[in-house]
Amino acid sequence: MSRALLLSVRPRFARALLDGTKTAEIRRRFPNVPEGMTVIIYASSPEKAVLGTMRARRLIRSNTEKIWRDYSDVIGIENSELTEYLEGASECSVLELDAPEQWSRSVGLAELRRLLHIEPAQSFRYLSEKQLVHLRDVSANSPDQSLVNTAGAVSALG
Repeated sequence: MSRALLLSVRPRFARALLDGTKTAEIRRRFPNVPEGMTVIIYASSPEKAVLGTMRARRLIRSNTEKIWRDYSDVIGIENSELTEYLEGASECSVLELDAPEQWSRSVGLAELRRLLHIEPAQSFRYLSEKQLVHLRDVSANSPDQSLVNTAGAVSALG
């Protein structure tokens, strides 16, 4: 079964990812993320909403100096922020992303919880392909329609 990665990022980074000005996400750790995996962009507080998707190009294990050298123009932060964030980490991960798709309607945290029983993790979590399809359906419908259209599908999310 195929999975998707629900990635929690600060709103400023979520917007930059989906407008294509940020094409790499840095984390102290990432599990293996296969090439082509759908990455769902969740803007954390104060927005608390899924804004769209991207596609994973590749995952690189690296260190602070190499990341700055190779990715400084596509990570959306200053060298001092990167150094502070990665302080004490012997290794870190760079997730290269492409194919941004900003959804016409975001899906807020309340809808994620109520309709799909999804709770975003602080950093990331996996969703099944079925959950991704339902999430896209919720985004495509008005809030009132999504209640009707997904009511029968929620029990199948497992």
